[in-house]
Amino acid sequence: GASDRAAVSIDTMMRLHSGNVVGDNIWLWRADHSALAAGERANYPNISPVFWQNEATEARVRTGLEVNGDDVTIYGLAVEHANGHQTVWNGERGRVHFYQSELPYDADDEYAKQNFRGYFVSPNVKDHELHAPGVYSNFRNQEMKVTTAIECPDTPGVHVVNPFTVRLDNHGAIMSVINHRGPPALHQGTVVRPRPFDDKRQDVRTMG
Repeated sequence: GASDRAAVSIDTMMRLHSGNVVGDNIWLWRADHSALAAGERANYPNISPVFWQNEATEARVRTGLEVNGDDVTIYGLAVEHANGHQTVWNGERGRVHFYQSELPYDADDEYAKQNFRGYFVSPNVKDHELHAPGVYSNFRNQEMKVTTAIECPDTPGVHVVNPFTVRLDNHGAIMSVINHRGPPALHQGTVVRPRPFDDKRQDVRTMG
């Protein structure tokens, strides 16, 4: 209800310290809506007349997933709507096969200024593979721009395969796909991928 939304918050939805972990079909989701309290009216009835659409100060989650262990592999990972980075990967030899991430609907200018990402690999990581990552925007409240969807070290051991971004609806845009390379996702429903000359500067393999 209304009295609980601002009071409920967590630092990280899932934090993995152990190494040699295998995950399968993990979905980490900060609630974008809540049940209405008795007598309460929906704040965005055009979106839903029967739910409250959470704002940035409500049901807060700083980070979706944080991986500190080495040799962690995940098959099917979705991380959505956290108020900071969606995924932070600090461990070595991480492997992710399919990644879905939707940035928070209620993101504001402060979110953009702090350079939060849909997927962030720490600068000290030497070996990492991310396959088929998609990062989406649907900024409900205001016209804002996120500079890049995925950030990772420019090192030979880091591989990103088939990354893309898309603007699903509403305002603003993600201005590049990976490490400030690739075109912006400006048009609703249009998938954007790195261009061939971007691939030469970053180990991004675009298949198909």
